[in-house]
Amino acid sequence: MDTYTFGTCPEHVIKTAVKEQCPDGYPMGNISQEDWTPIANAVNQGIDSHLEAITTRSKFNPNERKCNIHPEELHVLLRRLFEDGSEEAWDLRSSILFTLDIEEV
Repeated sequence: MDTYTFGTCPEHVIKTAVKEQCPDGYPMGNISQEDWTPIANAVNQGIDSHLEAITTRSKFNPNERKCNIHPEELHVLLRRLFEDGSEEAWDLRSSILFTLDIEEV
């Protein structure tokens, strides 16, 4: 498991991990309302200061609170969760990274 200071995992590490482990996208299901809110906030930002966005390549089903994040876009979601600053968003970021064998402490 790779370990980084919280919020500092390099983008290329995230991209490599998700492409190797989830080439068809990072699936998330049965997302709690507590976790769905920061995801929705991150997705609804549109193009950000990094000139990146979460596009229609990623699929979201708010009725069932399920999603599949495109491998080229997971790093955008994770950066936005970090920038959100809420405990829920940070916990979700840590949990996602942990499933990719990446730890931020």
